[in-house]
Amino acid sequence: MGSHDAIEELERARCLAAASRAAEAYPGALGELIHRELSAFVEFGHRLGGDGLIRRLTTEVLDEVDDPASAPSTGSPR
Repeated sequence: MGSHDAIEELERARCLAAASRAAEAYPGALGELIHRELSAFVEFGHRLGGDGLIRRLTTEVLDEVDDPASAPSTGSPR
């Protein structure tokens, strides 16, 4: 496996991790939408490049979930 393939696999793994975390962190339609978009990108669109939106979304989801202070409020105390 070349370094390009390794980078692609790492990006795909990050994207799938963000998809799973989004589904857990954002209940309802928002989490489902983010999960579907990131999963579809991994399955179909990762070769297309794009404008960087998926990479930014992946980073934001992973960063927010890692930082509990910025996680969305569920309205109930933790």
